[in-house]
Amino acid sequence: MSEVIDITVPAYGDYVLDDLWRWRREGLKTALLTLVAIDGSSPRPVGSQIAVAEDGRAVGAITGGCAEQALVRDALSAIARGCNHVERYGEGSRFRDIVLPCGSGISVAFDVTLSDEAVAGLRTARQQRREAVYVWDGGFERLYRPQPRVLVMGQGPIVPFLAQMACLSEFATAVVSPDDTTRERSRADVIRPLSAASGGGLTGLIDAATAVISLFHDHDYEPEILATALHSQAFYLGALGSRRAHARRIEKLKALGFDAAQINRIRGPVGLDIRAKTPPEIAVSILADVIRAWRA
Repeated sequence: MSEVIDITVPAYGDYVLDDLWRWRREGLKTALLTLVAIDGSSPRPVGSQIAVAEDGRAVGAITGGCAEQALVRDALSAIARGCNHVERYGEGSRFRDIVLPCGSGISVAFDVTLSDEAVAGLRTARQQRREAVYVWDGGFERLYRPQPRVLVMGQGPIVPFLAQMACLSEFATAVVSPDDTTRERSRADVIRPLSAASGGGLTGLIDAATAVISLFHDHDYEPEILATALHSQAFYLGALGSRRAHARRIEKLKALGFDAAQINRIRGPVGLDIRAKTPPEIAVSILADVIRAWRA
């Protein structure tokens, strides 16, 4: 490997194993860095990771930018030595030139011997939307939850804005719409016409890590869709419309046999009350509420 001269701050990514795997498929040695302990405050939680390739490419974040270049440099050294270890940064570190602005100290595990089988197993669990655990040989365990998904159903300009913002926030996204233009303008992992949403068509898209958002202006579309969502384990249910429209929605769902406790799962009007007016503002309010529920 040629010497790396310029070490830059890694691109951000909360999930780094896909990049790690791709670099290994290119024949490169890699390091997986994991934040295993924090003394004081930190912008990133325990379990945050950075993946580093021996050619200097890196993705992830552990300190939010203040020590990432040093972390990548030390990862390259660990790759060259082929040695796993834990390093201290900030308060209590042997590196006096690396001071964390928050005044805290962190411990970072450098794993350069993680097997291909272990990486493949973790990635397979994510693809199958199952929990998985990465075990550091020093005894630390890092839980990978299924990637949260936002299922957006409806039509109109809010749909593509919400889908794009969800993608940028690292949610898996699915758009189900009867409108050709809405589907064409939406950036999503899965895009389906409304006809695919009836019956079991939606069921395969909804699990406990899914937020279901109904953005129909014609509320006649909603009863079957919301009924399917209410029978699911979705962590968030929301529906567009005024308080008056939501009251009518409630009556329709009661007529379908749903009780108050079930219906109260639906956030209506959907989103945080930030007085949003425009489609992108409404999309921001919805996604913020979804994130609040996911992180609760």
